[in-house]
Amino acid sequence: MRLKMGYSRNNEKASKQTGSVPGRFLTFAALIGLLFAVHCRPGVHTSPEILSLEGRTLEGQDLPLKSVQSRGIVLNFYSPTCIPCIEELPALHMLYNQAQSLGIEMYLAVTPDLESNGVDILKASSKPDFQEMYPLLKQRLEQDIQRYNIRIPMMVLKPPFEIKEQGPVTGTPETIFLMTDPLRLHYNLVGPVTTGQSDEEVLSSSRFQFALDLLTELAAGSGNADSDKDQSPSYM
Repeated sequence: MRLKMGYSRNNEKASKQTGSVPGRFLTFAALIGLLFAVHCRPGVHTSPEILSLEGRTLEGQDLPLKSVQSRGIVLNFYSPTCIPCIEELPALHMLYNQAQSLGIEMYLAVTPDLESNGVDILKASSKPDFQEMYPLLKQRLEQDIQRYNIRIPMMVLKPPFEIKEQGPVTGTPETIFLMTDPLRLHYNLVGPVTTGQSDEEVLSSSRFQFALDLLTELAAGSGNADSDKDQSPSYM
């Protein structure tokens, strides 16, 4: 079983701050400590909120994750208003190609919320249900598909799932790697896989290579419930 891997743009900014070398070192060390405290949280791996996730694809198919027959599932939590989500699309497409070759299902998943996904809330009632939100979110996502040539399948997640600070998914982008048969959370990668735009930039990213390793682990471990139990937690 693995733990969350965090990401923070503050790490880059800290190195550019003025002041003494010891001060900069302490700032960087504090950031690293905070990063692990927040993002390396044991316990999210058995979250019933993740294991009970259900979405609707843009083709209109209702899809409980437990019903997916594959060698693993990857969900990247996406939002049209999230700049890093858009910046990591080249890496996600390369990850998707590898997932397909291993028999792993991969989706861009959108939370069932209009405002956070760039949909005018005036187009809906004051308390829209999923049936009202879905066509509005689908229309907005189809705009991104055309604009960014997105080839990864998308789904709109059903309530009561929401992205929240104390939840199993804390923001966008965030990518979860799930083993199947039985369904269980293997790893939660916080932040973009990489924002490199060219193939060379993506392939040179250690985070992208780590994500490829996770795909291999999914393919090897799905259907073997003991594979996560025998693995010690990893910190990165």
